[in-house]
Amino acid sequence: MSTPDRDRGHRACLALCLALIIALAVPVSALDATFEVLPGGEAYQGAVTLVNESEYSFWKPGYLGETVSLEVRNVTVSGECGTNCTYSWKDKNTVSFQQGNVTVGYEADVEARDLQILMTEPSNITVTLPEGLSVSNPLLGWTSTGAAVTEEENGTTTIQWEKTVFAEARYYDPGQERLLYIFGSIWLTVAVVLLFPYLLLRRQKPPEIPPPEGP
Repeated sequence: MSTPDRDRGHRACLALCLALIIALAVPVSALDATFEVLPGGEAYQGAVTLVNESEYSFWKPGYLGETVSLEVRNVTVSGECGTNCTYSWKDKNTVSFQQGNVTVGYEADVEARDLQILMTEPSNITVTLPEGLSVSNPLLGWTSTGAAVTEEENGTTTIQWEKTVFAEARYYDPGQERLLYIFGSIWLTVAVVLLFPYLLLRRQKPPEIPPPEGP
């Protein structure tokens, strides 16, 4: 099976499993979630706004659509409790804090420049790509259903989803796009070289057959 076929199969399986993920995951009411991909595209910073909550769990979708713990670092909690609220780890991927309206911030890695965000409640999600990263070329980039992509004047890209539990953005850099054009040019040249003799023969007139001689 080709890579695009595997990707489509993975996304289809993921979509079918999301309902089960939401039902089994710890319920969290997220109003807004913003994610900023850091320069280089290997990591991102997230900020999730919660209403009247006392804990938050970090999740990501697994390859088969299952819920997998997300490894995070530099976790912060701010809001009604202050700008740097105290929190504790309830388990390996859940933080607990004073109940209220808070924003949970964190950093995490991105695998293969394919950012996947999983929420447990429909949320408004915003992803910002730095200058030099893009999703506009459909052969290299991809965004999940419902994405609104805006290329800003400063070179950054903003991607937004409304009321969704899952968002995905696969992005690339100019070097990857140049390689795509180079390989495309090579294959086009090979195709022309192979087809030229065939087309040349098709254009040649067939030899004239003399009429039969009379008796």
